[in-house]
Amino acid sequence: MAEVGTALSALLGYLSLGCWIVVLVPQIWLNHRHKSCEGVSLAFYLMWSLGDVFNLAGALLEGLIFTAILLPLYFILTDGIVLAQFYAYRAGPADEEAGEAGPLLGGAPMVKAGRRRPWRPVVLVAVAVTAALAAAVGCLVLPQWLAAAPGLRRAAAQLCGYASAAVYLSAYLPQLVQNYRAKSTEGLSLLTFVIVVAGNITYCLSILTAHPLTREYLLTYASWLLGAAGTIGLELAILAQFYLYRARLLA
Repeated sequence: MAEVGTALSALLGYLSLGCWIVVLVPQIWLNHRHKSCEGVSLAFYLMWSLGDVFNLAGALLEGLIFTAILLPLYFILTDGIVLAQFYAYRAGPADEEAGEAGPLLGGAPMVKAGRRRPWRPVVLVAVAVTAALAAAVGCLVLPQWLAAAPGLRRAAAQLCGYASAAVYLSAYLPQLVQNYRAKSTEGLSLLTFVIVVAGNITYCLSILTAHPLTREYLLTYASWLLGAAGTIGLELAILAQFYLYRARLLA
């Protein structure tokens, strides 16, 4: 029976890994196609990136399975791509049109300079990337510093795990509020959020089927289960917004 559970956990783990590998590809492609990040909450991705950093630190300190360490590393990379798009597309299509030829003056087209969006996203992205790099280095060095103090290392791992869960749970709120105020989910990739839900469900199930559910085992993975399972309701709320606001447009 234990072998069946192990095999099932491995299968679910691979399914979850597949989801997480492609999760941001639809959103990255949508941003690239529109040359804009309109509709996407910058605060959402900044907080998601911070959650990934805490996730990585906790996984390294706790000595979790290899995929639990590899995934947050990969997430930090893809988060960086989306944040780079915020910088690259801070002047969107509407602004680019403002730079097209205006009224003729002396027979020559007068080209108006494109209006740039505020510099604030650029600063936020720069700060986030710098902080993520510094945190990533810290994640690699910290486990070595705490190697001689296993109790302190375990406490630090759990602290990072719960911090990650708290940030993940909070990250969805700016996106939910932004969608609600705009009464629109335009600019968001529906497929990305479908994949996130599938990834979180398979991730939780892979943990719960990998080992007998002893108290010690559940306490070890409690923060990671909270971060994954707790966000499913918020992800479903965003999927509900896709349905509600698109139905309103079609009405």
